[in-house]
Amino acid sequence: MISGVESETKSTMSMGNIIRRARLLLLMSVFGSIVGCMVKSQNIEQVTPDIRINQIGYLQHAKKQAAIVEPTSNNFSLINSSNEPVFEGVLLETKYWNKSGEKVAIADFSAFNESGTYRIQCGETVSHFFEISHTPYLELVKSASKSYYYNRASTSLDPSHSGIYHRGYAHPDTLVYVHASAASSSRPAGTVISTPYGWYDAGDYNKYVVNSGIATYTLISAYQHNSGLFDSLTWNLPESDNQVPDLLDEIMWNVRWMESMQDPEDGGVYHKTTSASFENFVSPSEATGERYVVAKGTAATLDFAAVLAKSSVLFRATHPAYAAQLLEKAEKAWRWASVNSRVPFENPNVAMAGHPAISTGGYGDLDFRDEFFWASTELYLATGRDIYMEGITIDDFQIFRVPSWASVETLGLISLSSARMGVSEKLNKQSSDQLMVIADRLTNVWRTAPYKITLDEFTWGSNSEILNQGMVLINAYRLFGNREFYEAALSGLDYVLGRNATGYCFVTGEGSLSPQKVHHRPSASDGVEAPVPGMLVGGPNPRNVNDDCGRQAYMMSHPARCYLDEECSYSTNEVAINWNAPLVYMSSTLQATYLHDFKL
Repeated sequence: MISGVESETKSTMSMGNIIRRARLLLLMSVFGSIVGCMVKSQNIEQVTPDIRINQIGYLQHAKKQAAIVEPTSNNFSLINSSNEPVFEGVLLETKYWNKSGEKVAIADFSAFNESGTYRIQCGETVSHFFEISHTPYLELVKSASKSYYYNRASTSLDPSHSGIYHRGYAHPDTLVYVHASAASSSRPAGTVISTPYGWYDAGDYNKYVVNSGIATYTLISAYQHNSGLFDSLTWNLPESDNQVPDLLDEIMWNVRWMESMQDPEDGGVYHKTTSASFENFVSPSEATGERYVVAKGTAATLDFAAVLAKSSVLFRATHPAYAAQLLEKAEKAWRWASVNSRVPFENPNVAMAGHPAISTGGYGDLDFRDEFFWASTELYLATGRDIYMEGITIDDFQIFRVPSWASVETLGLISLSSARMGVSEKLNKQSSDQLMVIADRLTNVWRTAPYKITLDEFTWGSNSEILNQGMVLINAYRLFGNREFYEAALSGLDYVLGRNATGYCFVTGEGSLSPQKVHHRPSASDGVEAPVPGMLVGGPNPRNVNDDCGRQAYMMSHPARCYLDEECSYSTNEVAINWNAPLVYMSSTLQATYLHDFKL
């Protein structure tokens, strides 16, 4: 969560968490080299030989690559579960990567297409086992999707659906105060409203419209682009027997909360449902601080308009009356934003009118052109009215960026280029051409990168960045059929599942080495050693190491290795709904596209 993180002190953590931290740091100091970590010794960063793989597995007839770190041989072998060599190959050129301080060579075994369980050996170094099959990502799709259920607000989690992660009822959000910063004549400060449902945003217990915007959009797109796959899957939700695909039920849980964030009088949208400050690391039912809705803003209102317009299209066939209601609210939000076109959000950092200062996540923005473009495209597609595309056009942007919560204009491109009807040929071509520009830029990076990935900068939430890059690439593949776009997108999933400079599979509960001490209050407080499964952590980020655990806790200084599996490391080990959404999108789209286009 980029703006919604918090500084933690030992006083806010349980003694058990402190003990676990000490144990982990000891283990890391002793065993760091076993997992290929860069260990500081006398100011010299040392790297040991290692093999980095997609720890979940590889698609049978797609690109299959591993990264060999500090290779001791030019050759590699694929070994089956009976310890027999079944394929031999020559490593690609060894390259030094300044982002990780490693010499890396790629082992490409794409020519081997037999299903089974295998390891890679290079010299004396041997990888963990991994799978090759037609469907290695189905369980990941389900696990990543179900993580949203585990993060639902306004409910309990029953053991029959959540197993060991069951918990009591929490955050009904039926007694939420209108903060003084959000007061209006019809809803003065202190008015009590109800904002139930929704998902906990990240490691905290608050709910933010801006971050819900891109997260919900991405899940809707995952369903729309892969409906056949999701119609065939279920992951044991309370609603799983209602004849509605599980992903649609999950999406609706959050859309219902977003609906409640609109002021019915004027159509403006409150920025968040939040406590005054971040709660301690306690269970959801113990986090009982007063809750507020805080100031309306242009970004939140436009993100709301975009999501509700897109949701109206999603539910039009199955819930027509509800879809009409969503579209009406989306258009009302658009009208408010058109009049209030430059209202940035800032946390009210001083008490006002008897209400406390607010210090939880900001998700602030000062440039609203991207939100206006995204909302206008979704309203245009939902209504067919050209007026929505007249205010801001594709030509108004010099460059389209990889999507993030703060840069949403490319979501509009994806929607326009994906629409099967109702879009003019000119608009469809313009949007498709702009996606091609981004995809070409990313593919050029991928072709020459030592790890064969598209990511070359490491900031907050770098794991979501590479998956959002993949979302652009896979949509460009769907439009133009360039297989390189598919392969570059696939490399992003390989990266977060283990083919990276840390050796971690960054998804909880998956792979042979995954995060255990994530910055996530429900996981930290439930008494279960393993974290809630299916969650993607933020990943390497060298820019904020002084803000959380302290620089001395990070044994890795190169950007691609600056990751710490510790609860205090909210800069690298927090989870967030907008980070998990592209994991759902990419795992499902790569899997479904493979089955449709490449399976022999």
